[in-house]
Amino acid sequence: MNVMRIAVFSALVLAAGAALAQQPQIPTLQVCNATAARGEGVVKIASRADSTHTGTFRVRLEVKCDPASGYPAGTLTFAGISMSDSIVQGTITSTSFEQMTSTGKHTPTLYVNGRCQADGVRGCRYWLMIANNKRAAVQGTPDVVSFLVFDGTGKRVAYGTGPLADGDLDVAPTSN
Repeated sequence: MNVMRIAVFSALVLAAGAALAQQPQIPTLQVCNATAARGEGVVKIASRADSTHTGTFRVRLEVKCDPASGYPAGTLTFAGISMSDSIVQGTITSTSFEQMTSTGKHTPTLYVNGRCQADGVRGCRYWLMIANNKRAAVQGTPDVVSFLVFDGTGKRVAYGTGPLADGDLDVAPTSN
């Protein structure tokens, strides 16, 4: 009887540990359509600021899909990360683009993911979404940026979602 209780307890402990390590599910992207995105801007999130964090990060990118090869290429950096509840503070740099696609004509939205590099992070992987809500010279709804970064064990090391407080990000419109 004690052996059975120990076995059940051990199974519950293992299951609980696995459940804690499970990361949020990100939509699977497979299509690298003929799209491109470029620009830079600062996102400020008031709820992520405290006495030691500004609640800001800067995104800088120039990416495109090559319709001939079907693979994305370019540069992407999250810099000046200073947000409460993020392990990584400073800079995260993309080292590869594994998937990229965009959709929309009036507010084109970009989705991209891949591998990255950050101090102290092994197995760095990122996911990014940008909603291009306005053109640079037009007042209106700010562009929105959302990013999520995991280490190789599935632990979240940085994240943020908010409107651009400064700058402009341009995502090429698509008909799909």
